[in-house]
Amino acid sequence: MSDESPTIDDSPENTAPPPPPWARATLNDVTQVDFEELVRSLDSADAAELGDLYRRALPDTQPEPETPTFRVYSMLAGAMGMHFKANEPNDPFAAMIVWADGRRSATPADFRGAIDSLAAMAERAQHPVLRARLADLCWLLDLKRRRIGVCAATAYVEVVSKVDAGILKLRFDENETGALRHEARDLLKRALFIGRATKMDKNGPSDAQKLVVALRKRAIAKRLTSPALMFGRLDLHFGISDAAEVGKEVENLIAGLPAGADDHILVELWRLSARAYHKAKHDDDANRCRSTAGELLVAMAKRQPSAMLAAHTLTEAIQELHGLPGSKDRRKELRHLLVDIQAGIADEMSPFAIPMDLEDIAKEVEKRMQKPTLLDKLFTFAGLSHSPDPDQLIAEAEKAIREHPFSSLFGGSHHDRDGKVIYRSEGGNFGETQDDSTLRQQIARDEGLRRHITASAEIEVARQSIVSNHYLSEEIFAALLEFSPFVPRGLVMTYSHGFTCFFRGDFISALYILTPLLEASLRHVLRAHSHDVTKLDDATKIQEDRTISALFEQMRPELDSIFGSPITTDIENVFLKKPGPYIRHSIAHGLLHDGEPYSDDSLYACWLIFQLCMIPLYEHRRHIRLPFDSPSEAIDEKG
Repeated sequence: MSDESPTIDDSPENTAPPPPPWARATLNDVTQVDFEELVRSLDSADAAELGDLYRRALPDTQPEPETPTFRVYSMLAGAMGMHFKANEPNDPFAAMIVWADGRRSATPADFRGAIDSLAAMAERAQHPVLRARLADLCWLLDLKRRRIGVCAATAYVEVVSKVDAGILKLRFDENETGALRHEARDLLKRALFIGRATKMDKNGPSDAQKLVVALRKRAIAKRLTSPALMFGRLDLHFGISDAAEVGKEVENLIAGLPAGADDHILVELWRLSARAYHKAKHDDDANRCRSTAGELLVAMAKRQPSAMLAAHTLTEAIQELHGLPGSKDRRKELRHLLVDIQAGIADEMSPFAIPMDLEDIAKEVEKRMQKPTLLDKLFTFAGLSHSPDPDQLIAEAEKAIREHPFSSLFGGSHHDRDGKVIYRSEGGNFGETQDDSTLRQQIARDEGLRRHITASAEIEVARQSIVSNHYLSEEIFAALLEFSPFVPRGLVMTYSHGFTCFFRGDFISALYILTPLLEASLRHVLRAHSHDVTKLDDATKIQEDRTISALFEQMRPELDSIFGSPITTDIENVFLKKPGPYIRHSIAHGLLHDGEPYSDDSLYACWLIFQLCMIPLYEHRRHIRLPFDSPSEAIDEKG
C-alpha cells in the first residue's frame, strides 16, 4: 500500500461551480441574523409575498464582502419565491422564472448544501407561512427528517386555520372568503401529501383531514359550488370521508341551487357525485349521476351558437354516457347529431397567409442546377435538402415554446375538412419540460414551415429547371433505379412511372403510385439486412407482411440503424404521424381531395422517396450512365 496522499486536481474544469447567491447562508449566519424581523407582524398567508419582502430588502448590487444578512435574506427570498405546485407531491417547487438564455430563479436542488441552515430557520420560525415553506423544503431534500416533515404539514394546517379565522389573509382575497379558496385547498393538499408520506394519520384523522371535511361541509351548507367542488374532490382523492356520504351531500347541494345556475358547474357537481358513488360501489347511483351529467351536456350543446363549441360539448356528452347500461341507442343518436353539427365547423374557419420572399433561395437553386448532364442534375435534385435531426427538432420546439409561451399556452384540437377532431394537443407550460402532445404540435408546425420552403423554393424550382431542358421518360429512370438497393427489382418500372409522372407535373399519379411503394421498399431493405418483416398468427398459422405502421412501431431500432434516425423521423412525420400530413393513411383510406397532391407536403413526400432511392447511388455515380444523356451545349439558332 502506498503512503502517498491522494492528490486533488484543482484545474478549472474540475472545480465545482460556486452555489448561487440564495444558497450561501451558513448556520453561523442564521444565528447572527434576526431573519423574522421583516415578516414578524405581516398578516399575509402568501409565501411569494414574504419572498418579495425579503427581496426588496436586498441591496441593488451584491455587497463586497457579503454580509450574513445578505446571505440569509437572499436564501429566504429564493426559498419563498419558488413556484408552488401542489398537484405534484414529489416535485412541489420549481423556478418561478426561466429565461431564454438558461438563467433561472431558485429551485429546490440549489439548497442541497444548505439543508442545515434551512432546518435551523424552520425550527426557529414563528410565522407559520415561513415555517411551512422552510420545513417542507428541508424535508423534500432529506426525506429521512420525518420530524421536520411533520412540522411542515402542521404549519400548513396552521396557515389555513389562521386564514379561516381572519388572522392571516390570502393575496387578492377582496371578498374575505377565508379558507374557501383554491390557495387554501392547495396548502391542505400539500399537508395531506406530507401526512401520507410520514404516516401522520396512523392513529386517527390528522388535523389536515379534519379541516378538509369541515370546509367541504361548510361550502355545501352555504351553497358555494366552486369551494364545494374543490374540497369535495380533495376529500375523495385522499379517502377522508365516507364516499357515499359525499355523493349524497353533493346531490342535496344540486337540489338546493336556484334556477339558472351555471350549467358547467352543474355538470361538474354531477360528475363529482358520480365519482363518489362509484368509489362507494353504489353503481346504480353512479350511473344515474353520469347519465344526468351527459344529458345536461347535450342540452348545452344544442344551445351553443358555434358549431365548434357545440361539437366539443356533444363529444363530452357521448364520452360521459360511454359504458352506461342501456345507453347504446342514445349514444348512436348523439353520434349522428355530432356529424351534422361538425359539418358547420368549416364555415367558421378562415384561412390566413403570411407572405414570404423566397426569391433568393430560388435563385440559388437555379444556379446549383446548372450542371452539364441530366445525371448530375438528378443527383443535385436529390440532395437539395436533408432530414433534420430529431433531437434538434425537440430542442428547437422546446426553445420556441419557452421563448413564445403564449403560442402554445392552450390545448388545441385539429380538425379535418369535415370538422372531425383527428388530434388533440395539451397546452404548454412555463417549466422546462413539456407534454409530448405539445411538443408534437410545435414540431409539426415547424416541420410544415420547413417543408413549405423546401418544396416551394427548392424542389419545384429544381424540377422545372430539369424538365425545361430534358425530356424525361420511364427508360431514363429505369436505367438509374435498377442500380438502387432501395428499389425492389420487381418494382423498377413502377417506380420509374411514378417519378416520370412527378417530374412531368402529374402529381396526383405520382403521389398515389409512390406512397405505397415506400412501404415495399422499407420491407425490401430490412430483408436485405436479414430482418424478419413478417408476422405469424399463432391461431391460424398464417404469415403476413408487416405494414409500414407496424414496421415503425415494432422495428424502429432496425430502421434507425439502417437509415439513421433523421430520415426515419422525417418519413414518420410526413407519412404516418398526426398532427401532420399523415399521407400514407390519407391515401390508403381515400381521404385526399383532388388538390392535395399539389400541396407542398405532397411534393416533399415524392421528393423524399426519390432521395431515398438515390442515396445509395452517390458513391457509384461515376459508373452510372443514362441513355441519351450528354453534356448540355448551347444551340446556335440562326435564321
